[in-house]
Amino acid sequence: MKQGGQHPIAAGVTALVAVAVGVGLIIGIGMFVGANIMGLGGDATDDQATDPDAGASLYAPSPKPTKTANGPAITLDASPTSSPEKNAASTSPSPSRTVEEKPAKEITLQAGIVVATPMERIDLTGIYPGGEGAILRLERNDGQGWGEFGIPDVRVTGEQFSTPIQSGRVGRHKFRMKDIDTGAYSNVVTVTIG
Repeated sequence: MKQGGQHPIAAGVTALVAVAVGVGLIIGIGMFVGANIMGLGGDATDDQATDPDAGASLYAPSPKPTKTANGPAITLDASPTSSPEKNAASTSPSPSRTVEEKPAKEITLQAGIVVATPMERIDLTGIYPGGEGAILRLERNDGQGWGEFGIPDVRVTGEQFSTPIQSGRVGRHKFRMKDIDTGAYSNVVTVTIG
């Protein structure tokens, strides 16, 4: 071995370290350039200076007031009836009345189907303007007079109501809803079972 020279192993290690550092720098620069080309990384403040929405992942529009509905969500075309006693008492209007009265609350009933097989589901729905929170009872007339149908009472919510029913009794059935507090009746719907 020479006195003032480097040892061949040390020179090899130094050269190997220099090559590794050089290759690492080249790979690092390549990854940096590739990431910028693909849009990965980078400084978001530079983009936001020119485009305020750059980097935003959620857009929420400015709130605006909405219009609220004043009436029921559905309108049914039917001619509801009230109790027979009220109809008989109000056959002629009173000409001496000077104050306008509010129109009576009318319960409108509708059947989802009008012909059903025994024990088939029948959806009864309707509206009751001004009847929010009222409790309605379903009544049936199968040719033997009106009577309770025997299902739980139905509550009016959002001026609407609905209940599914089933019957195994064959024949023509008339249904109506009764407000248990005021005694007001809905129109009559007919369903034929058989």
